[in-house]
Amino acid sequence: MESTEKALVLKVGRFREVDAWVRLFSPRKGIFNAFAFGGSVSRRRFLGCLDPFNLVAFKVRTDSAKGYTYLLEGSLIASHPRLRQDTERLGMAVNCVKFLEAAHLGPSGSDAAFSLLLETLAALEESEEPPRMMPLYFRARMAFDQGFALQLDACARCGVDLTASGDAQLLVEQGRLHCMDCRRWGHGASVHLGREALLVLRAVSVLPPAGWADIPVTGQARMECGRALDLFVEYHLGLTWDHGSFRRI
Repeated sequence: MESTEKALVLKVGRFREVDAWVRLFSPRKGIFNAFAFGGSVSRRRFLGCLDPFNLVAFKVRTDSAKGYTYLLEGSLIASHPRLRQDTERLGMAVNCVKFLEAAHLGPSGSDAAFSLLLETLAALEESEEPPRMMPLYFRARMAFDQGFALQLDACARCGVDLTASGDAQLLVEQGRLHCMDCRRWGHGASVHLGREALLVLRAVSVLPPAGWADIPVTGQARMECGRALDLFVEYHLGLTWDHGSFRRI
């Protein structure tokens, strides 16, 4: 069966002399692998397509009996040359992709994640000074979009405005925020979040990635957000960063 698939190239490798295997991410199929026979040398069928972080419209053939997917040809939609040439931008992009791959999104959750990743790559490409927190923001927003959103405005127990009160306690296992007066009612691991950290998380939850560079963040807020999100992702998504990659726990 043949179809057209808009997909982002995540990784490319060679097998045999002129053939390539390609790891792709599409809003319809999620993450999948495909073979591109002659892909390492073909100038007509894959001209400029088979580079990481390229967005491509591929003509695809699926062999259901063998379980293989083949790329017949591709048409480049967008690339990210600045991102690939800047090691800091590239490192942040790779971190985002590693998290995406570790989360093992199936087709049902891929549409929103695909849009988020494309917007994040565009922000890394176009921003004059992308924030170093970009991978952390990406993980937070992806978790929020996949059904793990936090109520950041008010205490889950008494309803007090948290940004007005200035401090909150994130109850990691419950996925709730309590004000300092109500924190004793929580249980399990918890993390303190000051007013600045709460404002950062609120901004990440509503702004597109292009706006993340404009979020003011202090050193204290950076530390609090990092600690809170690492524990939150570890508990609810079962992922932790270990020796340069995410692993399931």
